[in-house]
Amino acid sequence: MAQAIHDVGIRSGDVVSLQVSLGRLGLIKNIPVNMSAFSVAVIDAFLNVLGNDGTLVVPTYTYSIGKGELFDVENTPSAIGEFPEVFRTYAGAIRSRDPMLSHAALGPKAGELMIGISNSCYGEESVFDRLRKINAKICMLGVDLHWATFRHYIERMANVPFRFDKVFEGKILEYNQVKKEKWIYFASPKGVPNCDPNGIPLEKIAKRVGLTKEIFVGRGKILAIESEKYFELGIAEMIKNPWLTAKGPAIDLKKMIKKELSY
Repeated sequence: MAQAIHDVGIRSGDVVSLQVSLGRLGLIKNIPVNMSAFSVAVIDAFLNVLGNDGTLVVPTYTYSIGKGELFDVENTPSAIGEFPEVFRTYAGAIRSRDPMLSHAALGPKAGELMIGISNSCYGEESVFDRLRKINAKICMLGVDLHWATFRHYIERMANVPFRFDKVFEGKILEYNQVKKEKWIYFASPKGVPNCDPNGIPLEKIAKRVGLTKEIFVGRGKILAIESEKYFELGIAEMIKNPWLTAKGPAIDLKKMIKKELSY
């Protein structure tokens, strides 16, 4: 695993944003057959490659505010699997306070990336924005690049026409205090199949122009791409085709979005 991480260009001192699907990799030799042990082995492999100067970031999304639930920064479990939960509870991990799309981070730049973020899930000074500004490497393990949530940040910065800023109001528990806050999520209109996500076209372009490195590991793959180069490519391609990363075809959504905003 450590060799595979190194072979896709990840080095000591890097900042890496990691999304995984461990079930697609098979089993690791000499590791007990349970997801928690598998998760620990993978996390430790990344931390060993990154070294003391590197930082690992993992999504711990809960979607709490979208579901009308309280978000407890320290205790609300991730809603996206066991791997994020194992990582979130690592000693020293710092979690962001985003009640929709929280992340956790380990390493010397964890605080810089997680603390004091804005109330816009994909906007300026979000975790995604900070990852791009620091040129973190986006790493996918067991899943292809089109699954990377970072693409929605690119869409927000490109102001694509098939999503819009939707305000959610909810409660956040942090430092034993509950605060009622408003957060902005770049959402797609409900019940419009044309707006369903489709990141495959952008992924194909990124691979064709040589921005990605990927190799097999187990029965799956590991892939890495520099966030700044992915961002620049995405912006350029979305200017040429604003509906590139949606199912399409393009439609006029002004009335439907206006209706949702009036709720």
